[in-house]
Formats: sequence, C-alpha cells, structure tokens
Amino acid sequence: MSATITKPAGEIRTRTAYDVKFSSGRALLGLLSNIQSVDRLVGGLKQDSIVLLTGSRIRLRVIESYCLRAQLSEDRGGLDGSSFFIDGGNSFDVYLFTSIARAHGLDYGEALDKLVISRAFTPYELKQLVCKDSAEVFRARQPRLLVVSEVFSLFEHDIEADEAARMTNKIMGSIVLTSKLRRVPIVMTAASVPKDLEKFADYACNTRAEFTEDDHRTIGRLRKHPTKPPVEMVQEASHSYNQSLISPLRVTTLG
Repeated sequence: MSATITKPAGEIRTRTAYDVKFSSGRALLGLLSNIQSVDRLVGGLKQDSIVLLTGSRIRLRVIESYCLRAQLSEDRGGLDGSSFFIDGGNSFDVYLFTSIARAHGLDYGEALDKLVISRAFTPYELKQLVCKDSAEVFRARQPRLLVVSEVFSLFEHDIEADEAARMTNKIMGSIVLTSKLRRVPIVMTAASVPKDLEKFADYACNTRAEFTEDDHRTIGRLRKHPTKPPVEMVQEASHSYNQSLISPLRVTTLG
C-alpha cells in the first residue's frame, strides 16, 4: 500500500453542465505557474495538456505553483478546484507551498485542504496510484489538475530494465487515458528521462520542456508542443517567486 496524505474532504463543488460549456475568457489562456521563465516557454495548461518538465529544480517550484493557482477562480486565472499530487520523489515542499499561498493572499490551511497528496515509495506503488487509485480520487474529490512528480526516479535502482519498461508503458498509457476521460491538465516532472524509457514519455506527452539554471540565468528549451515550434529561451535570473517579466536575452528556434 502506498503512504497517502489526504486532507479532510470539506465541501466538494460538483461541476455543472453550465460550467463545462461556458467559462470566462481568461480561462482560454490556460493555467499559468506565475513563473515567467516557464510560462513564456510552455504557455498556459489546457484541458488536454500532458506536460513533462525536466532538468533543474525550477520544475519542482512550478508544479507546486500550478497546484496552488488551480484553486483560484477562473477570473483570477485558476481552475476553481483542487489538485491531486502524486509524489514519486518525496519532492513536495509544504513550506514552499504555504509561501506561494501567502503570495496569492490565500489562507495556507485552506489551500492545503484543497490538495490531495499521495506518496509512492516504490515503482509498484506509483503504478497503483496512477493506474488504479487515481480513479477513486477523481470520483471523490474531482480534482481539476493532476501532478505526478519525479515520475522516473523510482525506476533508477533495484528494478530490471524490462520490468521498468513494462511498468512505465502502463503508467504512461494510464496518463493518456486519464487525460481523455477526465479532461484535466496533467503535469509530470523528472530530473532526466532514462534513455530506455524515452519512447514512453514521448508517446504520452504533448508538451516537453527542460530547464537549466545558474546564478545568472535560466535556460529553457521547449522540445515539444502542440502549437509552438521547438525553441530555446534564455532569461536573466530572478530570485523573486514570480520572476517579474524580463525580456528574454535570446530566443533561438531549435532545428
């Protein structure tokens, strides 16, 4: 069994036919992270987005920001709902999450109440959460965003290559099915993608971006996107949460 942290359910708001058919104009922009070096590269998350973010640790800040901002009303650029965070790398930082909540003027306790977190400590627990247990979470809590952090980290040790490939194939297939059935954005993170598992990630994801950072700049490379060409964007580093808008130093189309 996976170790699961679930806050009290509280009031569950059921989406109506009106909610599905009509939404605010701002919702057309998609869900943004409020981290400019990411948003300018990836754009807003849409209902059919399946995103893989790799590289530097900015990927972990981004997913917690997505989870928090998903709770905002559509008029404020959110999804007006909860998030389901499957933690495959023990990466969730509650202190970061609460600081993001404060930056948005939200009560961090209430924000945590709207977040469902399940931690996987083995590849088998990760597969169980993604392929089976997530259905119950969607039924009971109706999350508007699914995050799977460090999706490949549990396959790095003590598992045969063939078994890792088989399980990854099932996990990615379930991710695609969840996207089709639930119509919610899905975001995954990984420090890197193992070469033997690359084809499964590329099959499942319609958006892929990788990031590198140092003290002076952030380099983002958009590898795959449904509407944008591959591109590299370099920005001056900012140490603020939202990285107030900075013109890119360089934008290069990748061949």
